Amino acid sequence: METQHTRSDYGLERVPGKDIQSRITALQESLVAESLDGAFLLQNVDVYYFSGTLQRAILFVPASGEPALMVIKSFQRARNESPLEGVYPLSGREAILPLLADLGHGAFKRVGLELDVLPAAQYIWFLKKFPQTAFVDVSPAIRSQRMIKSAYEIEQIRRATTVVDGDYREIRGRIREGMPEIEVDGLLAGLARRGGHMGVMRIRGWNQEMPTAHVLVGETGAGLSCCETPVNGIGITPAMPQGASFGRVVRNQPIYIDHGVAINGYHSDQTRTLVIGKLDATLARAHACSVEILKQLEAEIRPGIACSEIYTMAKTIADAHGLAAHFMGHGEGQVNFLGHGIGLEIDELPVMAPRFNLPVQEGMVFALEPKFIFPALGTVGIEDDYRVTADGLERLTLTEQDLLYIQQE
Repeated sequence: METQHTRSDYGLERVPGKDIQSRITALQESLVAESLDGAFLLQNVDVYYFSGTLQRAILFVPASGEPALMVIKSFQRARNESPLEGVYPLSGREAILPLLADLGHGAFKRVGLELDVLPAAQYIWFLKKFPQTAFVDVSPAIRSQRMIKSAYEIEQIRRATTVVDGDYREIRGRIREGMPEIEVDGLLAGLARRGGHMGVMRIRGWNQEMPTAHVLVGETGAGLSCCETPVNGIGITPAMPQGASFGRVVRNQPIYIDHGVAINGYHSDQTRTLVIGKLDATLARAHACSVEILKQLEAEIRPGIACSEIYTMAKTIADAHGLAAHFMGHGEGQVNFLGHGIGLEIDELPVMAPRFNLPVQEGMVFALEPKFIFPALGTVGIEDDYRVTADGLERLTLTEQDLLYIQQE
């Protein structure tokens, strides 16, 4: 495998071969531990993680030996982008069996599939084509493996945080009273793309979507919708019922901006609250509480602490300030989590939630996002990204954690 940090024929950065090799090796160890003969990977992000290309393909990883990347389109790009040695053109799914047979694979007893995301029609096809094979969900092993980030992955996330910080700095000078939320949203999207943002935010959850930013002013920030987050916004259409609306920037109302950027696939996810003028006293107190929560967690989190305990620590602080009813949502929109892993997707493991008792581990990267939502007033809060080190947390996001004031000429 290629071990150098190289570029493809299009000048695009390639994933280092040593990272792909270590990922394949770790997955194969999981397959052996579960007595699996191999795993078929079809979800685009998983294929990218283990092959270095997002071309349309099916990746077969045997429990031992070389994986086979079977490419439907585009074979030439996949062969150029992936450091894997076994890259093969595939005319269609029916060609999988003869190709694997030619490579010496067959008579499978137990094989892994990504059953958390695999469409039912695809699953049924595998059942028919491999009638003697028992299929097992390999998604938990893959998601657990992806929790721990390599130096290369951390580098990409750092690059994304730098772009996000620059976007916040510039947008503070461009927001004006009366400006529509969607205009601020569009400005952020342009700034992010200029900085190298790939243009989409990837999310694994079923039927979940996420725009590059949520820009919400005043009471629109308290709007409830379908997104599995504490803050949704109302959007501009029932066809996309979240994010920025036609509402406008108003003096003395919170301007809530949750902004994400992805560089080479890897995300940064940051929230800040801005204001022209002065916040309502209730909102100002809640924002100060969100900063207090983050500061406390930064001081307390170490490898070994349970993710559920992190949520409890944050909620205890909110309760002590009399803000429990507004912590991480309100009414039916209140959610029971405080943070989430980030990487190639923005809903990776771990989750800081009451029943998620996995201990924090060195190498994890996650966002912590204490937020408070008040009907008719709006939303305030903060979100930062962190890497877990042997000694505790390293904050990766760069923007100051204070309430951000916008000075109007």
